[in-house]
Amino acid sequence: MPGRTDGFAPESREGTGFRIDIEGLRAVAVGLVILDHLAGWPGGGFIGVDVFFVISGFLITGLLLDETRRRGRLSLRGFYGRRARRILPAALTVLVAVVVAAHLAFRADRVRQTVTDVKWALGFSENIHQARIGTDYFLANRPPSLVQHFWSLAVEEQFYLVWPLVMLIVLALARRRAQRLTLLLGVVAAATAASFLLALRETSHAPTAAYFSSPDRAWELGTGALVAVAAAAFPGLATRWPNARGPLWLLGLAGIVVSGFVVSASPGFPAPWAALPVGSAALLIAAGIGGPVGRWGVALTNRFSRYVGRISYSLYLWHWPVILVVTALVPHPWPMKYSIAVFAMLGLSIASYHFVEAPMRRMRFNRRPRARRKRIAVRRPALAVLGCLAVVVVLSVLVPGQPAPSFATAAVDAPPGLATSQPYVAQPGRPLTTAINQALKARSFPDLTPPVDQVGSARSHWGSCDGATDISKCRFGSNAPNAPVAVVIGDSVAMSWLPGIEGALADGGWRLYGLTLEACPAADLPVRDVHGVHDSDCDQRHAWVKAEVARLDPRLVILASTDDTLGRMDDRSTGAQASAEYRAALQSTIQMLRPGPNRHVLTLAPPPLATDLAKCDTAGSTPADCVRQISNRWISFAQAEHAASITTHTSYSDTHLWFCNRAGYCPAFIGSTLVRWDGQHVTDVYTRTLVDDIRGVVDRATRNPRG
Repeated sequence: MPGRTDGFAPESREGTGFRIDIEGLRAVAVGLVILDHLAGWPGGGFIGVDVFFVISGFLITGLLLDETRRRGRLSLRGFYGRRARRILPAALTVLVAVVVAAHLAFRADRVRQTVTDVKWALGFSENIHQARIGTDYFLANRPPSLVQHFWSLAVEEQFYLVWPLVMLIVLALARRRAQRLTLLLGVVAAATAASFLLALRETSHAPTAAYFSSPDRAWELGTGALVAVAAAAFPGLATRWPNARGPLWLLGLAGIVVSGFVVSASPGFPAPWAALPVGSAALLIAAGIGGPVGRWGVALTNRFSRYVGRISYSLYLWHWPVILVVTALVPHPWPMKYSIAVFAMLGLSIASYHFVEAPMRRMRFNRRPRARRKRIAVRRPALAVLGCLAVVVVLSVLVPGQPAPSFATAAVDAPPGLATSQPYVAQPGRPLTTAINQALKARSFPDLTPPVDQVGSARSHWGSCDGATDISKCRFGSNAPNAPVAVVIGDSVAMSWLPGIEGALADGGWRLYGLTLEACPAADLPVRDVHGVHDSDCDQRHAWVKAEVARLDPRLVILASTDDTLGRMDDRSTGAQASAEYRAALQSTIQMLRPGPNRHVLTLAPPPLATDLAKCDTAGSTPADCVRQISNRWISFAQAEHAASITTHTSYSDTHLWFCNRAGYCPAFIGSTLVRWDGQHVTDVYTRTLVDDIRGVVDRATRNPRG
């Protein structure tokens, strides 16, 4: 992330000048990021990364301009050598530590995932990797990567790879310094504007890709570069209004802080909403070009802010893996985890800066006469590191852990509105009920089927059904010409039901088709996709499904969708309004399907969400950590589906007792079977264990003379 540069290393006071306010600004930026990741407050703390981009663009460009002025040319070899010395040692140290920590804290697939992520980070392409993951629906819910924060470091390194070459070409096109700077200013302004326009377009169409994309983020680095080039081209401009510099500097700082509270990760970020922190950072940097801003700058120029800014690169590298590992290993409530995580990241960052980052940065000046002075100076950092790590040990060892929770089994303890004994609630057999209650009491993880490290293959049965328009790719059951036809309509939750439905229909000689598309509910209503953009593919899919149902003329139609649909309404409605809209849309869809004596419609409630076992099964966890209670959103969704079925005189089955106890607590495994492969989608193995239960609700639906 905020890599060290000659422009703001404490030893480099020539050229663009050592800016103690920028050193302090780096403390604000890294502080916002850490607070956001650790506590989720402020909600827009991630804009600290955008501030770093502006700082980096300004300092790198100023450094290159200064070298051109002093030496008359740019040394690409020297530039890339400095970058490697400043960035690689600390980054490699963290990556090695991450691999070791993953083997200690996590299991199986999570470890392999971490090793893969580290390989991408080593190639400074973590942003590409994260964009690929974020735009893949079935990978979007994977456990967070221990090195996902390296995406911003990758963006900067990709900028460093291109920008010096561009400057070299532009500066070679003119002989006079003034002409060079004017030409460079025009190029930077044009490139920054083009990148911003691209970011606007991509943010509206593919926000996840835009978030991680170097071309879509280049305008932020370009803004900093623009300030540096303008300062060189118009050297007297900064001192023309001396009395305004302090207030403008303070206004820039206020803009950055306010951005942390008002900017959100909703659609519109990174463009245009990143313009607020980017513009504020640029204003602060520009206002300070003419020299110190005096008392105005004390918030960033004090010793504490400067020291935190000095170690901010190491802080950024360490903070994220420390948070994830502490969460996995420390069985204490979050207030205690806050303390342990903070002291751990401080200790590791101080050690990383003083014993890895700074020595490698100064290795050319490691002269023997200064050896004694360095040994003395290193005592304080060493004591700070040891003190922080000692606090971690005390907090994690001496503070007692929390007792294992006891999950209620009585229906009276269930969330309000959760039905358990109505005719439409599918009642499991005694063996399944017993197995669920035993899983909720388990104190250790059994050998699971499928194993946690193989859950990626748990959807292989129905993966070809995702958006298939060639229905032969998602056809199961009988090939007899006169076989009764059944279709399953809905999203990926509907897909995950297919193995069980196939087994339930096998004895009846049915032919089964999956008319499904990820994130596209069975109800014909406009929704946003998982990235917050209107899902036009879903609109087209609804029209296609209607035509296919008319062509196939099925005797049985099964509808299934995730309750997540209520959080993705296209008009952004929530709560009761979203439930009412979904109910109306589902009712309209069922009526369109023409239920009657020759066509039966069954709405199958989704499995309640559970904790992803790949996330919660760690070296410090127990099965109780993976239990989740049914949410109010699921209850609202189930009530909406039930109401639509009543109005249309069709069948509905509430399935939650196949997964949870009567109090609404849902384990991650039942018996030795892994229930879900990602917290939402049921594994093929578990779905097949429900064949008899599914057959029961299908028989009830097909016996219903009204549908």
